[in-house]
Amino acid sequence: MASSSIGSVRLSSAGLSRCRLTDAPVTENSDLRTHVASDLRLHPRVAYQGHFRHESAGAELAAELPSMPPFRRDYVGAISILDWDHRLPSQVLALRVYAYYTEDGLATGEEAFDDRLEEIGVRDRFPEFDVPDFEHLGADEAYEIEITPEGEVGRCRLTSAWRREISGDDAERSVVLTRESTQFNEVADANRDRPASLGDLEAVSWTPPCESQLSVWTLDVWYLLQFDGRVGSGRSFLVDLDADSVAAVRDFSVRAG
Repeated sequence: MASSSIGSVRLSSAGLSRCRLTDAPVTENSDLRTHVASDLRLHPRVAYQGHFRHESAGAELAAELPSMPPFRRDYVGAISILDWDHRLPSQVLALRVYAYYTEDGLATGEEAFDDRLEEIGVRDRFPEFDVPDFEHLGADEAYEIEITPEGEVGRCRLTSAWRREISGDDAERSVVLTRESTQFNEVADANRDRPASLGDLEAVSWTPPCESQLSVWTLDVWYLLQFDGRVGSGRSFLVDLDADSVAAVRDFSVRAG
């Protein structure tokens, strides 16, 4: 088991705190919050500052997180790490959650975690600040959540590149559902002078509940309303393919390049 130490402070690949949610409304296979609660691991530079080292840290943090259900497959496990922000004292930490659908994937993730922890141990020398973090470990789903040292939860985002890999069938169906929706027709009626050159509805990204504040995964369909050559804006329709409906509508903006 790899470990890093300075003085009496130690971090092992097993994690500094292990605590289980009692009477949890979700299971390990259905929501990543249970994995955060049961196995929260700390970057050495987070541990040395004394953050989140108490026994119930994982459960307390998990209770503040938004819903994090899997995308079309159950989880077999996850690696949850409170990563440092390369500042001393730290100001905004990153909770990285790496989720896996298969035992082989989880084993590969654990090996990558141990390798990274060993690398950190070799390079972890004060006052040197160029110490690696745990970004870019391989996983089926990868999340980054902003956490203050006081435990306040900020922005949550899915960092997996596959979120923009949408099958033709899913893309076509989401566009059809959007076009037939009351929400889209209201937007289209209010923008009858919209230039045709702005294109049609476009499925652009899978959106997890932690980003949308919905209870389900949705497919984000964009309808561009303005574009000045550099910045565009419009309406985003979050389509629930299981319910055959538009679950929410929000604004979006995008910059060219």
